[in-house]
Amino acid sequence: MMTPKEKAEELIEKYYSLYEGIELSLARKHWAKRSALILVDEIILSRKDDSQFDDTLWAGGSDMYTMHPMYLNYWQEVKQEIEKL
Repeated sequence: MMTPKEKAEELIEKYYSLYEGIELSLARKHWAKRSALILVDEIILSRKDDSQFDDTLWAGGSDMYTMHPMYLNYWQEVKQEIEKL
């Protein structure tokens, strides 16, 4: 399972390749980032009703919980990571 940071980087990279016609790398990254944020905002909106559920999974054999990639908190963290890039 991807961490929120890894998912953020993957989304940016996918959108970055869509904007290959834009010559300036900074502009391409800007549009890739905006596109990824639109996607993540839509996912967050669709998952808003999940807030009453525990969105963690027990990581077998340890005391740690990991976020399930389909739940609200995971996508909120992905959004934060995109904003950092």
